[in-house]
Amino acid sequence: MTLRTILTAARRLFAEHGYARTPIRRNAQEAGVAPLTIYAHFGSKAGVLTGLVDLMDDEAGIPDLMTESAGLTDPVALLGLLAAVSRQVRERCGDIVTMLSAGAAVDPAIAATQAEVERRNRFGVEMAIGRAMAHGGRVVPRATDIAVALLSVGVCFSLVRDSGWSYDDYEIWLTDTLVDTLLR
Repeated sequence: MTLRTILTAARRLFAEHGYARTPIRRNAQEAGVAPLTIYAHFGSKAGVLTGLVDLMDDEAGIPDLMTESAGLTDPVALLGLLAAVSRQVRERCGDIVTMLSAGAAVDPAIAATQAEVERRNRFGVEMAIGRAMAHGGRVVPRATDIAVALLSVGVCFSLVRDSGWSYDDYEIWLTDTLVDTLLR
């Protein structure tokens, strides 16, 4: 419970004050722990932000969606699952995604974490497309590259934050676009 408390406090503080302007002692105070407790668990402030990635997966419901995907064989449903994952991460944890991006600009350790998140995302897309192909889906060349681009945070935030779309609208559009663009 202590780890989650620390991460929840860090999430709130980083969102309110920014990553660079939130000292470990303030995070410790908000979490009701000693600063040494944070250093013992996470090593550094960058380590706390890295810990938010695991929190993000949990809060976005990624484990539940992966369990759901185990029984899917329909290529359209598999691409719809990619859209659902993208929506849930952006809707429930867009603040963490933004913090990670901002932190990566100033800290090489966070940039490495962001690169790992992007690698894991690409791997998930490759798996879904591979399963779609294994179940008869005929996909276009470079389908993974195209899907990763469509699933990018910039596309989502452009539509939802900048253009006023709902997350439902985004997920429906993304599913349709993935299907229309990737499947022959």
